[in-house]
Amino acid sequence: MKSLTQIRYGGLFGSLLLVLLSLLAIWHYGLALSIDFTGGTVIEVSMATLASATELQGLLSGQLAQLLTLKAGSEPGSWQLLLPAGAALSDPHQVVALLSQQLGLPVQLLQATVIGPQVGEELYNQGGLALLAASLSIMVYLALRFEWRLALAAIASLLHDTILTLGLLAVLGVKLDLNVIAGMLAVIGYSLNDSIVIADRLREVLKARPNDSIYASTDLAVAATFSRTLITAGTTLFTIGCLLLLGGEALYGFSITLFAGVVTGTWSSVTIASTVQELLGLSPEHYQPPVELIDDLP
Repeated sequence: MKSLTQIRYGGLFGSLLLVLLSLLAIWHYGLALSIDFTGGTVIEVSMATLASATELQGLLSGQLAQLLTLKAGSEPGSWQLLLPAGAALSDPHQVVALLSQQLGLPVQLLQATVIGPQVGEELYNQGGLALLAASLSIMVYLALRFEWRLALAAIASLLHDTILTLGLLAVLGVKLDLNVIAGMLAVIGYSLNDSIVIADRLREVLKARPNDSIYASTDLAVAATFSRTLITAGTTLFTIGCLLLLGGEALYGFSITLFAGVVTGTWSSVTIASTVQELLGLSPEHYQPPVELIDDLP
C-alpha cells in the first residue's frame, strides 16, 4: 500500500473511534428536544436590551428561573419565552409581569402560542420521516447510479456524518428544533457530494486502468478530486462560519449543525467512502465490459 492508502486507513480508524465517542455522548448526554417537539407555551415579547439570552437567564430567580427559557428572536429587540407543557406558571401576562420585575426592564407582550403535546409529537414524527425519506431516496439513487459496493460506501459515509453531528449537538447541549432538522437534511445532501464525486472519478479510473490495483486506483481518484474538495468545503465553511458568528442565537442550532456536517462530510469522503468499497472487495473487474464468446463459423 502506498502512503495515501495508509493515510486513508488511518483516517478510517480515527473515524470509527469518533463514531464510538459520539454514540457514547448521545447515550450519556441525550438529545435535548425543543418545545417544537415536546409541546409548551411560546410567548413573544419585545424589550430593549443589549444583553444576551444567557446573561438575562442568569438574572432570573425563583419559579421563573426554573421554568422559563429565554431565546433571542429573529429581529433585534424581539425575544421568545419558552415554557414547558403543564408548567404551573403559564399565564402570559403573569409571566411578562414577573420577567419585567426581575430584569428591571419594560417588557411588552406581543403574542402567545400554545403548542400541545400532540402537535409536538406530530412535528417530531414528521421530522423523523423527512430524514428517513431523504436517506431512502439517496440509497435508491446510489444503487442505480453506482456499483453496489460504492453505494454502500457512500451510505456508510452518510451514517458516519449523521452520528458525529448528533454527537456534537449532544455534547454542546443544542436543542433539536425544526431549524436543526432542516440543518440535518442539508447535511444529508451535502455529505454525499464529495463521496459521489470521488466514486464517479474512481469508476472512470477503474475502466481506464484495469491492470492497476484497487488501492492505486482509489488513491488516484482521491488525489484527482482533493483540490476540488478543499475549495468547495472551504468556501462553504466560510459562509456557514459567518452565519455561525453573526447569525445570533436564533440561528445557532442550524448553523452549528451545518458547520459540523460539512466538516465531517469532507473528512468521511476520504476516510470512509474511499475505504469501505475496498473492504467490500471492489476491483477493476467490476467495471469492465463483459467478454462475449463467439463461436467460429465453419
